[in-house]
Amino acid sequence: MKVSSLPYMRIDRAVGEHGLGALVEWIEFCAANDLGGVELAEPWLRRLEEEDIKRLMDVLEYLPLEISALNVPEIQTNQPPGPGRQEAIRQVVRSMELALRLRTTRVMIGSGNWGYYDCYRMSRDEAVDNTVATIEACIPEAAARGLRLLLENRPGWLPLRAEVAEQMLQRLPAEHVSLNFDTGSALREGQSLKDFLERDALLRRIDYVHLKSIRFEGTPEAGRWNQTRPFDQSHLDYRYIFSRLASVGFDGWICYASDLDVGMVGIIAGAEFVRRTWDATVAV
Repeated sequence: MKVSSLPYMRIDRAVGEHGLGALVEWIEFCAANDLGGVELAEPWLRRLEEEDIKRLMDVLEYLPLEISALNVPEIQTNQPPGPGRQEAIRQVVRSMELALRLRTTRVMIGSGNWGYYDCYRMSRDEAVDNTVATIEACIPEAAARGLRLLLENRPGWLPLRAEVAEQMLQRLPAEHVSLNFDTGSALREGQSLKDFLERDALLRRIDYVHLKSIRFEGTPEAGRWNQTRPFDQSHLDYRYIFSRLASVGFDGWICYASDLDVGMVGIIAGAEFVRRTWDATVAV
């Protein structure tokens, strides 16, 4: 198991205001504090000039840190045959080229948007079929580059719930396509962790985890799951999550991911919590 970081809102705002400098500051901070990796979002990199991206490559060259994944959240993967699907495939291939420059082997390909396109005229089965067809078309390019494509159980009009994720992954080759399991998204869509982690076939396809600090607020009838900063305020059973992953030999990335501005100290505290809890769990 390796630990990564994705403080999305903090870095998204900082890159928008300060450009490359903000991104490099965060990456160098993580490397200096012995974090194994960071996850990069493609929208941040699109804001940079080509010369800035080259300078970022130079920084990554000498740091003892990996890019755990390239997150590409905006590609509409569920479009029917035609120009829209071909454009989605071209976007995925462009993201693969960027991933190679970043020296990462994992690309999250917009599965969070698979349920948004043309949602009032498309059934769930049609959306699943279209998404699978788009990903299948991308697999030869991914295989040629040594890349792994990650689906993510993010919310949407047709959220990627456990049964849908399992259905899709059964149709896609395990050597090239895996699941990024987002704990917060699962709970916000009204599912439990067990819906994902007690399905052995789905559990074995998890190659990456977005670990959230999340708690339930309100009554059972009118409450909701919200992100919170300190892990000790979370209602997640982290030992259960880690024990299930360890039971199938999980050796991928666990990314401490937050949509809140947790601050630099909070990033490291989250990573240390992940390591400490994992070690305590697998030692039992």
